Amino acid sequence: MAFIIAEELDIQGFDEKNLKGNCPFHAENTPSFIWNKKSLAFHCFGACGRNYDIIDVFMYKGLTYIESVQRLFELAEIPYAFGEHKLKTKRAYRYPKEVECSDKSKVYEYLSKRNISPQTADYLDIRQDEHGNCVFNYYDMNDVLTMVKYRPSRMIKKGENKNWCQPGADTTPILFNINRINPSQPLLICSGELDCAAAIEAGWTNSTSIPLGDGNLEFCRECFDWLEQFSEIIIAHDNDESGIKFYKNINSMLGSWRCKVVKIPERVEYKNEYTSVKDLNEYLFYCGKAAVLEAILSAEDSPVPSVFDLSSVEPTEYEDVDGITFGLSSLDEEIMRLFFSTLTIVSGQPGAGKSSLLTQLMCNALDQDINTWIFSGELPNGVEKSWFNYILAGRRNLQESTSRKGNAYMKIPTEARVSINKKYKNKWFIYRDDYDNDLTSLIQSMTDVVRKYGAKLLILDNFMTIDTESDENELRAQTNTIKKLITFAKKYNVSVVLVCHPRKTDGKTNIGVYDIAGTSNIINLAHRTIALRRVTEEDRENAAHLSERRRQLLKYDVIVTIIKDRMFGRSNIDIGLYYDTVSRRFYTNQEEYDKKYSWDTKEYDEALVAERLDDGSDEVFGMKIGGDGTV
Repeated sequence: MAFIIAEELDIQGFDEKNLKGNCPFHAENTPSFIWNKKSLAFHCFGACGRNYDIIDVFMYKGLTYIESVQRLFELAEIPYAFGEHKLKTKRAYRYPKEVECSDKSKVYEYLSKRNISPQTADYLDIRQDEHGNCVFNYYDMNDVLTMVKYRPSRMIKKGENKNWCQPGADTTPILFNINRINPSQPLLICSGELDCAAAIEAGWTNSTSIPLGDGNLEFCRECFDWLEQFSEIIIAHDNDESGIKFYKNINSMLGSWRCKVVKIPERVEYKNEYTSVKDLNEYLFYCGKAAVLEAILSAEDSPVPSVFDLSSVEPTEYEDVDGITFGLSSLDEEIMRLFFSTLTIVSGQPGAGKSSLLTQLMCNALDQDINTWIFSGELPNGVEKSWFNYILAGRRNLQESTSRKGNAYMKIPTEARVSINKKYKNKWFIYRDDYDNDLTSLIQSMTDVVRKYGAKLLILDNFMTIDTESDENELRAQTNTIKKLITFAKKYNVSVVLVCHPRKTDGKTNIGVYDIAGTSNIINLAHRTIALRRVTEEDRENAAHLSERRRQLLKYDVIVTIIKDRMFGRSNIDIGLYYDTVSRRFYTNQEEYDKKYSWDTKEYDEALVAERLDDGSDEVFGMKIGGDGTV
């Protein structure tokens, strides 16, 4: 095999005995391109440091990956059956039309200004349409043209579309150049097609690009199984806030243990002046091929060591920490948000609204473009979906109806349900009823959903329905479960919520630190603990002994108590919430009562008034009262 590679690459000064020669990818006088018998590949111990096996050689000569594998089988005279090449497998998919191209002059001219050669353009099958635009062909692993993107072959004018997909064709978020990638070599993922071209121009052919911008991570789901093949993935993100956020998200989804990051300098000297560098293509333009290749070869391991030098750690400013809001002003003002990398415990009396509040939290997360996952150990999947629909629909989209037995109930119109499903497809996930409820299976599902779909809010409802699979005593098993959930939250930078039932409180109205069933470590280890208590008429009738300020809370339907907040170092904060039994929504003001979620695109002329907020007596609604009775 070494001799075939030497012949195909025309390796100069090839030593047939020691299987080494001059690297064909850069100029050198001392042979540094040496055959490795274990990896069955040549490795350059000189300037470029490249690995090259027989598959790389065939792709270098113009074949795709699957064509290269077929060629290898033919050389070895081994029968093979890979299925029909270029077979279209997606049903009801509007495949794009191939752009006929006899002239690339405008594309060549534009790319040359970005230091990308015609050879690289041809290697990537970049074409030119009738208007002179660049055409980027996205092929799947079977060499089927699956998506086509365009961009002008000139400077982009202000307000003009930078790129677009082929009209009338469907778009599958696969990686650009995925059909010319060798899975046995490290994979480079760039943030744009021209960044991918820049890497290939510099000599790193195992390069791909994300398809639809760094805010869209759907390619992880679409290419999940394919990406699992790689032991090393290198990320080359843009040098801006969006690019950094992309890297942080993709790093956890792909697995930080195998990811590296290309460090491109933010500013470089060019023609005696310093200029900013946004991406890999600009770095190629300003600094050349050698600098780009060196940056890729010098990619740094993802920062997941077990320790930090504390002097390098910035103190946390919670205002800058990402998380999820409830969409309830008085509650959000108190806790700010459910921060990522944290575990929150939610408890409360039966019927206090724990499931409603958490379902509403998930609905609010979806409208914050945050993907969600829930395990509902008590409610079947269909019932849980109904709770979501009621909250998302709201009173405006609920209709009175009568069951076959003559009972009145509120119904969600089919049109609304269809719109809801369409809006949040591939964003909300529920653990299946027919799957095991053991902790290992649940965490595996959580891991898969975080990595494949980018979920950031994960809710387990509830602790009592989880099989901890432990032979240890119950309290120790509970402690270990909490520790595993906290580790998971930190590892993947997500927010985890666990519902825990309270003990029998013997008539107590409030739930405190020691009233949650199980070990005290449930409270001690969690970052936050929140409890709900339903306000009853009996509470209101027996409120004479309370202070006026405490009595104000009793006009609400539910009192939410922040039992313990490790983030802000506070405890026993009470917040009152109203509850609408029709829409199953909590609210504290008019805006929250009439909230319109993003799936609902209709315009309404008149506000939907909550009668309980319209009697002029609600002077202190949303009041937060501390454990000592102070406002």
